[in-house]
Amino acid sequence: MQLFRSSNKPAIPRLIIKNTLFFAVSQAFQGIPMQMAVTTGASMISYLTGSKALAGVPGMLISGSRFIVAFPTGYITDKYGRKTGMYLSLVLGLMACLILSISSYYGLTFVMFFGFIVLGLGFGANTQLRVAAADMYPAKLRASGIGTVLTFSVFGAFLSPLLITFVNKIEIFSFDELTKIWGFIPLFLLPVFLFIYLIKPDPIQIAKNLDKYWGEKYKSEVVTNQTNNSSNFDFKKILTNKVNLSAFIGYSIAQSMMAMIMFLTSLIMLERGYDYLEVSLTVAIHVVGMFAFSSLIGILTDIIGRKYVSIIGLFILAIGCFITPLTANFYVITLGLFLIGLGWSGTNIASTSMIADVNSVNIRGRVTGVNDMSSGACSVLFTLIGPIIANYSSLAIICYIATIISLAPILLLLSLNEPKPGQFK
Repeated sequence: MQLFRSSNKPAIPRLIIKNTLFFAVSQAFQGIPMQMAVTTGASMISYLTGSKALAGVPGMLISGSRFIVAFPTGYITDKYGRKTGMYLSLVLGLMACLILSISSYYGLTFVMFFGFIVLGLGFGANTQLRVAAADMYPAKLRASGIGTVLTFSVFGAFLSPLLITFVNKIEIFSFDELTKIWGFIPLFLLPVFLFIYLIKPDPIQIAKNLDKYWGEKYKSEVVTNQTNNSSNFDFKKILTNKVNLSAFIGYSIAQSMMAMIMFLTSLIMLERGYDYLEVSLTVAIHVVGMFAFSSLIGILTDIIGRKYVSIIGLFILAIGCFITPLTANFYVITLGLFLIGLGWSGTNIASTSMIADVNSVNIRGRVTGVNDMSSGACSVLFTLIGPIIANYSSLAIICYIATIISLAPILLLLSLNEPKPGQFK
């Protein structure tokens, strides 16, 4: 936990360190289902329906579900605490894995669709973990705290290939590979209930009493009217805030471009002769890009500001989109997806920090919910039309379109006035 500290940064209280570690470990295990969805989702749908044009359906269903659950979960976490949202995410994830395992075994297409919907609901609820991480830290360390929690997600990336290797070596009756993969994932999720329980107090209580945990000098950061009153949430005011709008658009573009290309690329790799293990390794490297450097990106965000890190992230994302389709070479594809993940990471941490910087704790979950609704809507659109266009053209065309779209939010971000990191005028 000294990873993101420098000589001019305050000492981190032991309770904050403990909670951050439990959040981080929880995030590592809860990332496994998402990686499996990316690795297997497109091929599962294509195999059952016989149509490559429907390869984007898993991504669309997951993104659509995230859209539906984002704001309600934000309301729940603002009213009942961040841990409640995490428990909800975990229960939904367990249910989804079992549904997908059953649907794969019996070849039930519509049951599989339902499984991806439930999985998306779980992912949507899990995004409130970013809010919980932001709650526990003052502004000058906020991005670093978020980054530290997200960094641990990278361990989930390596658990997934190990899981695939494991299920390929065991024989359980006549179960196929996908049935076993999804059936074993719950074993990794069950311990997370304990990790969440051990997080005390709830991060929203820490945010409301920063001075109690960090010292009197942080009392000025505590908003005096922080009550769980939904009437404080003004939807129009949230959307007209330029900082919020920049965060929403930047993150929505990054999330939707990444989701579209990831699901398409996994299918293309399988069609070119790569097996699930090789695709999973590629996705693992992509997840490394998404999370392994989160602490460093958090430090950078606290040093140079949210605006510039978001711009850098979108630029790296665009480079990754451009590189991915250049060749069928495994290493080139993997490099492109790694850069897409890295670019998304910068945009994610910067946008989450921006939202926490300009919104009080009692509405922070709902504002993050609006952000996730926006990204979910964009992801539904692009994961739906992307495979259709690719089916009649090529993956390269889609990736080049994504390259241009990824650069568009930079114009809005450049107009922000951020004299100091986390302070906007």
